Amino acid sequence: MKGILVIIDGLGDLPVPELDHRTPLEAAHTPVLNVMAARGQYGLIDPIGSGILPNTHSGAGMLLGMLPGQVEGLKRGPVEAAGLGLELAPGDVALRANFATLAAESGGFRVLDRRAGRIREGSDELAAVINRIDPGQDVSVRFWPTEQHRGVLVLSGPGLDARVTDTDPGDHGGGWWMASRPEALAAELTAGLINRFSAEVFQALSVSPVNHQRAQSGQVAANGLLVRGAGHPMVLENQVSLHSLTASVVSGCNTVQGLGRLLGFTVVNDPRFTADLDTDLPAKVSTALRELERSNVVFVHVKAPDLCAHDGDSRGKKNVLESIDRALEPLLQAGVAIAVASDHTTDSNTGRHTPDPVPALLWAPGCAEGEMRDLNFGETACRTGALPRSNSHGFLLSFLKSGNV
Repeated sequence: MKGILVIIDGLGDLPVPELDHRTPLEAAHTPVLNVMAARGQYGLIDPIGSGILPNTHSGAGMLLGMLPGQVEGLKRGPVEAAGLGLELAPGDVALRANFATLAAESGGFRVLDRRAGRIREGSDELAAVINRIDPGQDVSVRFWPTEQHRGVLVLSGPGLDARVTDTDPGDHGGGWWMASRPEALAAELTAGLINRFSAEVFQALSVSPVNHQRAQSGQVAANGLLVRGAGHPMVLENQVSLHSLTASVVSGCNTVQGLGRLLGFTVVNDPRFTADLDTDLPAKVSTALRELERSNVVFVHVKAPDLCAHDGDSRGKKNVLESIDRALEPLLQAGVAIAVASDHTTDSNTGRHTPDPVPALLWAPGCAEGEMRDLNFGETACRTGALPRSNSHGFLLSFLKSGNV
């Protein structure tokens, strides 16, 4: 038996008043997921552990087979760099970066928009401006945009240390740019360099033609960078390889592609796959089925529900989940084991990740003849499901076992 594990980013949610106090998943029409859950196993799982707040790289990493002991040391920067296929040299420091909308104020900047309106055009031109900045101190800094507001910043040179704090206040932070601070004495140079470089980026981007055009069209400026997740090059072990299995990753998200590369999986690139609402869901499913010809396990990742929840668009999230459900229908006849889970819960009320458990299911072809129960797959139903409560690592092991993958 072979298997496909579908990672629906930000699948879990909390009840939303505008959806009659249901979650987007509970409000969505999802007949395929309902059948899989009703004839298989369903329940709640904790992405990292009970009460632990996950993010995309840690939650998805666990589902992809990363060993639990490596979660704490997993940094977003090297993951994003791997997503672009960048080869980091020993001593390099990689950071996840966001284009952001900033306003200069005494002592720093006020963050007006952490994502610069989810900028979609002009990123390459802005990157070129950033890459002309010389930070000095025999250090080079390179920036690569990935998708929308996201990007990767890599520092190379002597004396760098990744033990620095973020400048990105995050969804849970306030509206202030946070100066990077050293977490160890050896990191003082790196923190100071990041702060000076960030100020120079703001000055350079504020007068760029791209932002002049954005202002004329009523769009917010992309005049700054927020950085987080600083890390050095790293190597990941994974549970899939420890089972002597091969795996492929089908995703348009740079973070998940990076995790796949760090874990040693085959990463499938296709211009139809994006980390946005316009991703081609049927193409992802058909590609996953083809990948089973060379891999034992295929991971399919869909980012769109998380984006809707971050933007407070619960109805949009509901609609995306219905589109995902329709796209999954060919899997019912594929003769392979199926698992569905998520990297974290994203609350459409606040736009933030929460430590709540996520709905999950396991289904295999033999389940098709089982008893059909009337079930609406969602957070409420999963509270009483028969799937053992575990973290994502335990869920993956159950998948590999249940489908004899």
